[in-house]
Amino acid sequence: MLDAKAREALSGLYRIIGTGLARLGLTPNAVTVLGVAGSAVAAAFVVRERFFVGGLVLIGAGLLDFADGAVAKATGRSTLFGAFLDSIADRISDLLILSALVWALLQRGDELPAGLAIAALGLAQLTSYIRAKAESLGLDCKVGILERAERVIIVIAGLVFGFIEIALGVLVLLGTVTVVQRLVHVWRQARGRV
Repeated sequence: MLDAKAREALSGLYRIIGTGLARLGLTPNAVTVLGVAGSAVAAAFVVRERFFVGGLVLIGAGLLDFADGAVAKATGRSTLFGAFLDSIADRISDLLILSALVWALLQRGDELPAGLAIAALGLAQLTSYIRAKAESLGLDCKVGILERAERVIIVIAGLVFGFIEIALGVLVLLGTVTVVQRLVHVWRQARGRV
């Protein structure tokens, strides 16, 4: 939801970023992989409980995730595999950051927040799976209050501003709402179909 609106609102900047990265010789898939690498670096800081630095690195990784599509447009290299890779990269990045949070929180003995991080990870994966499965059945599932862009922004805010426990609670609450929204949306479409 936010991702599409941001791309639309920032279309000029989006085009400039795409052209600039393309001039550096980066392909869309390379930008996607660099975004995952950035998430891995951010996760390494999070595991060491350096949440602020991890959040800053995650901002860079998020910008790369935003930019891969811009590079694809600028170079005319938009492919089915690129779309597939981007989706998988998003799942890996979510897994890296939220798993790192589980690890760091358990190291500190914060079991409840660690449990929230596990639930947030599960809900993030389930949100994506519901959409993928619905679309594989020919149904639309572009609904929900919490998509990836919103998740990343909430995690970054929690890391940078020092309220990760609250951020995780928000992720679980809004992630649950999103799963229900998607299930209801698909159920309404599927009624009466064979």
